[in-house]
Amino acid sequence: MSGVSPFWRRVRELMREIAVELYMEDHRVLGVFNAPEEAELKEGGYLDKALVLALRKVVKEEPGRHKTLREVRDRRTTY
Repeated sequence: MSGVSPFWRRVRELMREIAVELYMEDHRVLGVFNAPEEAELKEGGYLDKALVLALRKVVKEEPGRHKTLREVRDRRTTY
């Protein structure tokens, strides 16, 4: 067992895909068509942007399955 939840596995997959898409959009003018390395994505901030977008996308894919911190906190205080 890998110990990684399916949620985070999906987020990481999407994050990588989105980061590469963002990188390619920015470098299209330069004629760069090879896939960037992980270091390039980190250095350019593409992974940070992609993480936010991937989290939003995963939560939208399965509405109601993932709770916000406020919902979890409210549920704990009301029985």
